[in-house]
Amino acid sequence: MILALQVLILLALFALTALLLHRSAPRFALAERPAQRSIALATAGAILGAPFWGFGVPSSFAWLLPPLAFRFLGAAALAFAATGLTILWRPSPARIRLYLGMVALYLAPVVAAVLLLHRDRLDWQTPIAWAFLVVAGGLAISSTIALLGTPTPPGGTPPGPTEQRIWSAFGLLFALWALALYAWPAAPFPPLFLWATDPLSARLIAVMPATLALMAWGARNRQDLGRPAAIGYATYGFWVVIACLLHGLAGRPLPWLYLGALGLGSAWGFARALRR
Repeated sequence: MILALQVLILLALFALTALLLHRSAPRFALAERPAQRSIALATAGAILGAPFWGFGVPSSFAWLLPPLAFRFLGAAALAFAATGLTILWRPSPARIRLYLGMVALYLAPVVAAVLLLHRDRLDWQTPIAWAFLVVAGGLAISSTIALLGTPTPPGGTPPGPTEQRIWSAFGLLFALWALALYAWPAAPFPPLFLWATDPLSARLIAVMPATLALMAWGARNRQDLGRPAAIGYATYGFWVVIACLLHGLAGRPLPWLYLGALGLGSAWGFARALRR
């Protein structure tokens, strides 16, 4: 039964990717088609995976995550879905490069962590373990290749000084956050290191702050990247706040640091996304 459902989801992934490619094709130049394929596949995977991960369906991921980490993974998928749809519907060379960078930065460290540090966490007798490795690893490689093949656009117009400072602050905060959580997942500071007994899950969560830092860096330098970055911030932060509140309502300690920092990031994202 589980295998049949996983096969059905894989077929749905191909179908949704094909639909996104078809609908967005007129907006991409011929030379941008490899990038378009990576963006469409990543977006389709995020759309399909989000509800399963948000509700913590055990057989929906390569290893069993703690409940809060599952919800954070679902929030990250929703952020990638929202940002990916934004790029597909209004692509530009700078936006394409931003999203490809996001996908590569998110997936490559997770695949590396699994293969180099945590091979024992996956049950290699199950199809989902190999599907994860093929899809995540393949997307990381294809996004990196497409990124290298996409010309760097001329320097764009930077945002105003206040917006630059805000993006810079978020970029620095989340870059340090990601580095600490990925490099030292069991550090003795419980408000940040929530998964001290599960380093692989901690490293999975760490790659999203790294992605937020990349988005902030791009939006700091180019005004035309502000809207897609803001949509990603608004979406991820909102659903992380929901996840934290549900965690607290279940009688567990409230993850106040994640609630506060990502709630603030979400508020900024909503405010910035409403501006043209």
